[in-house]
Amino acid sequence: MKTIKCLACLLLCTAMLSSCTTPAPLAPNVTLPPAPAAPEAPIGDAGLQQEVIAALHLPSQDGQTLLTFYEPLLLTRDQHPAQAILQALLTHPGNSRVRPIAGMAEISLYGANPVEISGSLCTVNLSASALSLSSQELYTAALAIAATLCELDDVDYVNLLIAGRPVAMDVGGNLPLGLLTAPPAQELPVLWDQMAARRTPVGDLPAQTPLTAAAALYFPLADGKGIVAEARRIAFPGQHPQQQVIALLSALSSGADALTGAADMPDLNAMLLFKPEVTDLESGGRRVTLHFTADVKERITAAGCDPACMFAAITTTLTSFVPSLHQVCILMGDGALTSLYSPTLGSQLFPGALMTRASFPQTLMGQTTVYIPDSTQLTASTLSLPYRSVTNPRAVLLAMASPAVGALPAGLADADILGLSVHGDTLLVNFSARYSDIIRQSGMDQRLMAYAMVNTLCEMLEVRRVRFFFAGEQLPDLDSSVAWDGEFLYHPALISH
Repeated sequence: MKTIKCLACLLLCTAMLSSCTTPAPLAPNVTLPPAPAAPEAPIGDAGLQQEVIAALHLPSQDGQTLLTFYEPLLLTRDQHPAQAILQALLTHPGNSRVRPIAGMAEISLYGANPVEISGSLCTVNLSASALSLSSQELYTAALAIAATLCELDDVDYVNLLIAGRPVAMDVGGNLPLGLLTAPPAQELPVLWDQMAARRTPVGDLPAQTPLTAAAALYFPLADGKGIVAEARRIAFPGQHPQQQVIALLSALSSGADALTGAADMPDLNAMLLFKPEVTDLESGGRRVTLHFTADVKERITAAGCDPACMFAAITTTLTSFVPSLHQVCILMGDGALTSLYSPTLGSQLFPGALMTRASFPQTLMGQTTVYIPDSTQLTASTLSLPYRSVTNPRAVLLAMASPAVGALPAGLADADILGLSVHGDTLLVNFSARYSDIIRQSGMDQRLMAYAMVNTLCEMLEVRRVRFFFAGEQLPDLDSSVAWDGEFLYHPALISH
């Protein structure tokens, strides 16, 4: 995190030791002290809790600026802190210097997954009560949310939804809020005037009012496991919703700029038979109908994409930016798309031939770095996981043991990770006796295997060292020369560059 650190966090050590219990001499008659007695082996993951100091940004009482307050919060290391920090921000009662971010109104989080993080982008879904705010009040609240969440190391952009729909900054519902970053050090009324100046002037047409804004683009992964977000600044020829849809599809078609593992993209607009049709619904909100060629799924597959991931990417992109848009209807030739099958994602049904963000809850992925043994060194690799699992050490260890990754011996099950906890700057990992037998029989280089876990987990959890237990005991060896009962320090020298 940029200003949020575990109170016990130390700088990562660049020294290199395989075990503090068998130190190499530094000089004649000078040795490292023996490792202190190990804490008890963890059972369960309750020991992953940590106290952090969170920077909350709230509007001053006079509404002129955002002020920063530092609040202690008890978080758990196996979950991303964004939702807990956002909840603290939304429920802050204010004081003599600051007011609640929504003033007299009460706003809360919406839906089963109100905070999504993918790439460097955090999407926040607020309840419909946020609609009671004026546009200026809502913009102030959005800036406070962005300033707070962008304090986190892995969040550079914030996308705001209300009841699952993108936000408009004008009465006509044409000016999108777009992605927000940490606001500049300017007074809030000045920032609001800058936003309001982007609206279509009275008497002009939205289609004739150009717009440049940052948008969230979601790209399918080449392995078909899901979609990953990337921020992109896009120039729109006008603010009409149809123009926004066309420009977003063009941006998707150009492919990802920096994402690892993103699929090559076909030209989506070239596969449309007609221009997108955006409809205002009587029940509120908007729907877009995309009329593709009859062979669109085959053409997407030929381009190297999973159609299910592609349509998830299109739907999530459009419903993250175009104001009030929350339904996507896909037509293929003369028929409507009502279901999809993917070898990775399984079967999906779309009642009424309508897709929404909620149609693809399992597709949103995050990415993290893991280290894989390679000959005599470790190689960094980008691992894609469901976004809620990216910060979970248990999920990362299980993924590292999958045949597709191969960093650890296959056969590791969730039940084999008996517990995880952090004591000071040390992570304790308690495996089952069954997994110790698997390690013995694997034939893998146990030193590289151990440091694949150590380097991955130390970077992930901001700790300095790792101790391993097997069924609650520290074992001196597993039929190899590696002293598994020692402390393993973070070892960057083993990483190939």
